[in-house]
Amino acid sequence: MYLSEVYINGFKGIKQLTLALNKDANVMIGENQWGRSSLISALMLLSLDNLFYQFTESDFFDDEHYQPNTATVRFIFTELADHELDTPAYQALNAIAYQTMDKHKSITYLIEATKVENAIVTKHELLDQYGKVMTHVNQQDLITQLINLHPVMRLKNPVDDSCLPVTNQPLSDYYVKQLAMQLSERAQQFSADDLTKSLAAAKALFEYYLAYDPSRLRYKKQFCQSPASNQAWDSLARLNNILDDLDDHYTRTMLLGIFGSLFLAQEGKQLNQQATPIMILEEPESQLHPIILSVGFRLLKNFPAQKFITTNSSDLVSLFSLNHIYHLIRKPSGIIAMHTGEHGLSRDDNRKILFHILYRRASAVFARCWLLVEGETEVWLLRELAELSGYHLNTEGIQLIEFAQCGLKPLIRYANKMGIHWYVITDGDAAGKKYADTVRTLCPEGSDIHQFLTILPARDIENFLFEHGFSHVYKQIGFNTTEHIDMPVNRIVHKAIRKSSKPDLAIAICDDVRKRGMQTIPHLLTHTFAKVIRSAKQFY
Repeated sequence: MYLSEVYINGFKGIKQLTLALNKDANVMIGENQWGRSSLISALMLLSLDNLFYQFTESDFFDDEHYQPNTATVRFIFTELADHELDTPAYQALNAIAYQTMDKHKSITYLIEATKVENAIVTKHELLDQYGKVMTHVNQQDLITQLINLHPVMRLKNPVDDSCLPVTNQPLSDYYVKQLAMQLSERAQQFSADDLTKSLAAAKALFEYYLAYDPSRLRYKKQFCQSPASNQAWDSLARLNNILDDLDDHYTRTMLLGIFGSLFLAQEGKQLNQQATPIMILEEPESQLHPIILSVGFRLLKNFPAQKFITTNSSDLVSLFSLNHIYHLIRKPSGIIAMHTGEHGLSRDDNRKILFHILYRRASAVFARCWLLVEGETEVWLLRELAELSGYHLNTEGIQLIEFAQCGLKPLIRYANKMGIHWYVITDGDAAGKKYADTVRTLCPEGSDIHQFLTILPARDIENFLFEHGFSHVYKQIGFNTTEHIDMPVNRIVHKAIRKSSKPDLAIAICDDVRKRGMQTIPHLLTHTFAKVIRSAKQFY
């Protein structure tokens, strides 16, 4: 089974949130104070430490407009495969399971706290498919069994981040040896020495987060300053290639054994061998170098665990699939978790967004608004002109993205799915008019298209700038004069581009603005910058 849905009402910083989770990885992004920490606190109610947790006053949502007397957190667990609940580990839980529309069975666990006079009453209950409490079962025993099979484990950032210490846990050594034996049979190209180094690096990585002990800092110099440490990470990176190709239950069980033994050493609790833990990592990029981060998360993908990650790192986000990424947005009614879903984009759109956004500019998924322009020249030119106009797009959470290669439709569809506002600046030529038609089709129903689109009154941005105060720049570059040239505008512009280049011309335009002042920037552009910033703020 896996944790498939979470519903939160009136808990800590969350007024209301509905979240449908993936069975493997769930990557949460969002601005500060948008509920990520409160969401983690809710998930931690499933940890072994918080079994039958009793709410306190600080657990209730509280702001000047809304102070509820009730706080609820509801978890739904769902089968990963048919008849999973018939296996020995889950068989007792059949008594509290119910059939869903997709024919898999689910279990609902509700934690509800109510303020009653000067006391807080907390209930832990199992519900049926109609939301009614199951009274015919031993709720406490079954809730305990459910959490033992799906305990939340929070991987902590250690205080000292100067090095990854070397672990020395005898219990985990057993699993490392077993895993090494298994891998040696499946990967003949991997030497015993390579296996030893790579698994030592894997142990160090997990101990860094899970079983950290300051006394182990004595290993620091040995591990960090030795050339062997770099070889260990290289070996682990190559081991990941093998693990990615394996779908072996025994191998994954041994990986879980390494993790579980470290957890036991730190927390003093035994991890059920049949468990599928829920692993929480908070902003791991704050402690690890991007290369180590990439190697570590490739290893983590092979663990039989459901992963829940909060991050502000574009490097980390780019390691996951689009449907693993959730964008948390705070609205007056509560927090909305925007994501594409497993089948939210077509295969072609998914491929294009992966390449043009996630792999090339993953920082764009953190933006409040996308300013979509036709080419790279516009990206550089408009960013500089906005800055010279006094509009700081990056500060406002606005990213310029060119759409000519990716196509406009995939970008807008993805932005709509993820709750990212968008705005298009397009040329006035035939292609630009087609792009404008696309905007009309994809902008929200009933909205004003002028809040999403600016059409330049010229065939392209170079011709537009020529006709709006910058003709002398193009004539000087193309013909070494600023006098009248008896030639069509597009030919003058073309000659300037041939003698220079579009990027050099963009630099020349911006240099000219710096000399003559921001009042020389066409009003249409400054008006568009202001409108985009205003719309982005209203959208959020």
